[in-house]
Amino acid sequence: MTEWLIFAGIMLLGAMLPGANTAIILRNTLRGSRRSGFITALGLATALAIHVLLSVIGLAALIESTPALYAAIRWLGSAYLIYLGIVYLATRSDKNSDHAESGSDNPFMAGMMVSLFNPKILIMFVAIFSHVVAEVSSIPMQILYCATPVLVEFGWLSMIILLLTRPAIQAWLQRVRTTIERVIGGGLVLLGIKLGLG
Repeated sequence: MTEWLIFAGIMLLGAMLPGANTAIILRNTLRGSRRSGFITALGLATALAIHVLLSVIGLAALIESTPALYAAIRWLGSAYLIYLGIVYLATRSDKNSDHAESGSDNPFMAGMMVSLFNPKILIMFVAIFSHVVAEVSSIPMQILYCATPVLVEFGWLSMIILLLTRPAIQAWLQRVRTTIERVIGGGLVLLGIKLGLG
């Protein structure tokens, strides 16, 4: 059980690192609502579950060992982050519809795509997750290890969403929403460029 606690701690530290996941949660919660934030978190958690499945069946290792495939995923992820960043930078703030969501804005798909096309997550699961699970012989413990990254990610993001949607914080965020969106958009573009450059 000590090994699992260490593993869960590593997963929590990974979830807490600021990056594209945090940026898209901030943006969708701020521009949409608590519901939009949770739908985004569900998309991110779903993508993480797919990464877990790929690691378990060995596809993550295959992707990492196939340079062309890995590069394609990296470039897709880079292009998507840059696209999102540009969209966020170009979005005009409508003060009369603080909680309105664009019909073309699907928070679940946005969250899932951001995480799914992040090759760094693939590397993490190849380097840590697949080896740890291989050492566990008990089926219930294997299931627990597989569920841990998804539950930790969703739990951490849920805490962020609940904090962001507190009335006092929400009122302040709405006043600086446009500035925050521009910062998030610029950050996503920079993350996309960094990912594309490797």
